Amino acid sequence: MYKILGREFGTLSTVEPTETVERSMTSKASDGSILMDLNDIAQKYGPNDDTLAARIEAVYSCWRDKSETVGQIPLKMYSGVGDDRKLVESGRDHRIFTQKPNDFQNINQFIENIIISLERVGAFYAYVERNDNDSVMSIVPFKDQTSIVPNMDINGNVYYTHVKNNGRLGDAYDLENLFVVKGFTVDGFTPISPLRQTETNLQIARSQDENYKETQTQGITSQMGLKTEQTFQDTTARDRLKDDFRKARGPNGVREIPIFEQGLTPVSLKLTPQEVELLKQREFTVNRICRTFRVPLHRVGVQNTLSKDNVYVLDEAYMRDSLNPAMVKIEREMSRLMRTGFNVVFDRNAFYEGSPWRLIEHVEKAVKGGLLTINEARKILGWPRIDGGDVFAIDNNNVVYGFWKDLEAMQALIYGDNKSE
Repeated sequence: MYKILGREFGTLSTVEPTETVERSMTSKASDGSILMDLNDIAQKYGPNDDTLAARIEAVYSCWRDKSETVGQIPLKMYSGVGDDRKLVESGRDHRIFTQKPNDFQNINQFIENIIISLERVGAFYAYVERNDNDSVMSIVPFKDQTSIVPNMDINGNVYYTHVKNNGRLGDAYDLENLFVVKGFTVDGFTPISPLRQTETNLQIARSQDENYKETQTQGITSQMGLKTEQTFQDTTARDRLKDDFRKARGPNGVREIPIFEQGLTPVSLKLTPQEVELLKQREFTVNRICRTFRVPLHRVGVQNTLSKDNVYVLDEAYMRDSLNPAMVKIEREMSRLMRTGFNVVFDRNAFYEGSPWRLIEHVEKAVKGGLLTINEARKILGWPRIDGGDVFAIDNNNVVYGFWKDLEAMQALIYGDNKSE
């Protein structure tokens, strides 16, 4: 029987914990409890200090853009499949999976939490609270995502251990008790931390930021000179001007007003070649960070010369190549926890809601192509239904609306004997 802190888990393992949990990371307390080294966990399964990574402007910008973009896209719940598929808009499951998964998060905050954790440690873990009927009551994220350690026993059963705030190993969970969204792995269950894999690049970025700060505060870019065509005969006046100018420079001089004598004018000093190179290197590092998190440069304000059409193309590639993979994983994991015949789907049309005309263009093409009725299109746009709006566009050139059963008759009226076979 498998035991951790006195609790038995016969379905997980038939060996003692010290044989299934890595020895280099564990030790036994006097009461027989298994202790786990949090530092070793962080080094193996996550970043040593991801708050440092978040202080890098490009990293913070990528995380914020990606999480807020996915977080704002609503989830829709459906029952049935095919022609029997129906939208579910009420009930406990609808509330938990599309509105409020737990007491302290709405669905927007919950999805943002998932995306940030995926970008930090390569996985997201939450505890699934169930009632006596085994129905989901809430989904509660673990506060410290790096404290969840997945492992496999000798029988091939994957289980998850949780390190408590006091450093002790908590209950072991199987997948039925958890909500787990993983990035790609090499063994099927251990997440690969993006921060750990790109640690060298992030260290370079931090170093560049420190050097840039030094350049701005102490380097030549923070210095200025005074220029005049006159000659100073009075050294006391020259020293007095130096002192006044020194007081007027930097943060402490914001409220100071320098008064220049002898026709003096301030002159900014030029960047040195080393400083110019530093700026170029920082820009290249930002590019590398954006590639790591698969966020287009224009989303973090790096490229501002793109045409409108280019931005649309890049945003659609962003949705297809970066956001959609994460959204599919979230959809499948949520659907796994739901009752048979129910599932949730992101309303991907909402990706265009920040660009209303782009959304209208998208919907208009679907209507003209006969894929949506007028009222279905109006619903996507958030507009009210209209009488007689449950019709399709059955002729692309003249945009004639009607029902599919009337197609041949209406085409005969439009084309007459010239209707192509």
